[in-house]
Amino acid sequence: MATTTRAVLRQRLSEALDDYQSLTTSAAGAADGSTLVDVSLRTLPGGRDDDSFEGWYVLLTSGSASGDIVRVLQSRQNNNTLTFQTPASAQVANSVTFELHRWDPVVLNNSINRALEELSRQMPLMLRDETLVVDNLLSNSDFETLSTTFTGWTNTGTPTLAQNTSLVMHGDSSASITATGATEGITQSVTANTNELTDKQVQFECWVYATAADSVRTRILWGSSSYESHDYHSGTDQWELQSISASVPTTATEVTAVLEVVSGATGIFDASWMAMSPVYKYTIPTSFVRGPHYVTQQADRYHPQGTFHPIPQEGTPTSGRILRLEGLGILSRPSSDTATTEIGEPYVSIVTAYAGMYLNRTMMVSSSQQQRQRYDDDMKMWGEEAESLLRELHRPKLGAKRSTDTWHIEEDASGRYIVFDRLRV
Repeated sequence: MATTTRAVLRQRLSEALDDYQSLTTSAAGAADGSTLVDVSLRTLPGGRDDDSFEGWYVLLTSGSASGDIVRVLQSRQNNNTLTFQTPASAQVANSVTFELHRWDPVVLNNSINRALEELSRQMPLMLRDETLVVDNLLSNSDFETLSTTFTGWTNTGTPTLAQNTSLVMHGDSSASITATGATEGITQSVTANTNELTDKQVQFECWVYATAADSVRTRILWGSSSYESHDYHSGTDQWELQSISASVPTTATEVTAVLEVVSGATGIFDASWMAMSPVYKYTIPTSFVRGPHYVTQQADRYHPQGTFHPIPQEGTPTSGRILRLEGLGILSRPSSDTATTEIGEPYVSIVTAYAGMYLNRTMMVSSSQQQRQRYDDDMKMWGEEAESLLRELHRPKLGAKRSTDTWHIEEDASGRYIVFDRLRV
């Protein structure tokens, strides 16, 4: 997917407004951050006149005060110096990059985000999500979220945790767990939506990778050191699918998934799931604002990265299979200059045109009466440009949803859901 940073979008908008100068300081400014020095200011139009940049905006893009936006109080041709109305947060050193704008960069950025929001109605973001697994009771079962621990999981002991992005069975990352000093790992307890656990069948699967035999395995903890365990990984330097199927014993006080690594070893885990009974209702990820239009399921449980097939008409999904949802979302609105949105050329030109229109709308609110005609004319120009580009560059859209009488969508104040219609036992 092509992406573009906010910094590039702002540059394109500023260039269209004849408002963009990217410069680098030629000497250090005042120690209190109140000035900036750059000999190249003289080469700009009007740069040889005192106060030619008064009221302009400086956006610092490197150095100790990177990200600061300051407004020019005075500009002096004889010493190549801009003095700020309010000092930057640190001294502006030599060789610091900065942008010089007539328009407030905050307003430029807001106009870009407003344009992306509006364009999402006509150029929606196409989404494909594979985070849901049929009947799965585990959260973060693909190990895509890690802070100090994997979200939803609890450490046993003090293992060293990391996300591995090279050895991956599904998604973008797997869980790397290294045990030191003792057998360690991570666990997650589940709660089944059923009135009686005893004798219920539990299915727990996880892909496991190890390079040493008898060092890594999966288990189900029933409580009080009572386990159902899989054999250890063979240590053959490859992925193995460990699958445990067992009935809940009468003595069980919990049902907990366990990923275990012996002391001194490292194990990698991915694409896990645990099921006890059919789950009919699944929360649709909030990134989807329309759809999903298509719901398909993993064709082969031994190939998580493989093909996905439609659920047969009036059929049912298969427990443990990954679901693929396809629908439409909103283009990301970057919150920093390095953050991106999901567009590339030639769609950047459309964003620029829409952002110019919203910028003029913002400025028109605060303009004096004699300036309003000019802003009205600019609004008309930007609007015509945007509409012309849209007619030429419409993105394809997904068709109507195809549920084949197997699922439907429900919605309430808490979210949107996929509900599978056919009874399973």
